[in-house]
Amino acid sequence: MSVKVRLTVCQSEINRSIGSELVLTLKEGSSIIDAIRAVDELISRRTAVFPVKGFRSLLHMTYHPVEERFYRQVAVQAYERPGVFMPVRQNPKMPLPNDAVIILIPEGPCITEWEDIVG
Repeated sequence: MSVKVRLTVCQSEINRSIGSELVLTLKEGSSIIDAIRAVDELISRRTAVFPVKGFRSLLHMTYHPVEERFYRQVAVQAYERPGVFMPVRQNPKMPLPNDAVIILIPEGPCITEWEDIVG
């Protein structure tokens, strides 16, 4: 079985490479982390180098691998249907339902406390 997820990435260099809104087909039980990895695979097929200088991937740019959480500067929101939000920031490994919608802003515009990226 699989689930379809709509992921919008709000980051200009990434948008120039792959567009801003993607519909991904993921294995059932996949999380937002799996969705971000799928975007990274798409980017690597289209570009020789990750399009945002100083980062190796979208996952590297957004997710703290040691503490298993999103960086403070990352804005992320997900919902199953309008009005039914999913706590993916607090639980990034939670399984995504079919037709989930995710909005990911790697460098949130209103964030004043930035973290250094690991690795």
